Amino acid sequence: MNNTEIQTKLSAELAQVRQRLLDMLASSNQGHHQQLLSQLKDNPPSVWLEMTANNLGPEFQILISRLEKLEAALCQIDIGQYGYCCDCEEKIDNERLIADPASQRCRHCAP
Repeated sequence: MNNTEIQTKLSAELAQVRQRLLDMLASSNQGHHQQLLSQLKDNPPSVWLEMTANNLGPEFQILISRLEKLEAALCQIDIGQYGYCCDCEEKIDNERLIADPASQRCRHCAP
């Protein structure tokens, strides 16, 4: 897969994860979730991660973590660093990137 195809795939998943976040907030009966939902709708998606990272409980952690990885991978494509480990800067093996195109770490550095 070339970078354009990867970028398209990552962007599509990012849109899905953002929608899932909105859906979860919309279905919540907690007031602060409704307030955050309103704020997210009033702001561009590029700032959502910053707005949500410290304002949501553990039930949202998987979505927040995925948002983080997807946004990081797209940024890496933009700056020409996609496919390199964010810790050791070595090339991430293709099998790992095929399994998860948003992988940020090589098999040696991954937890």
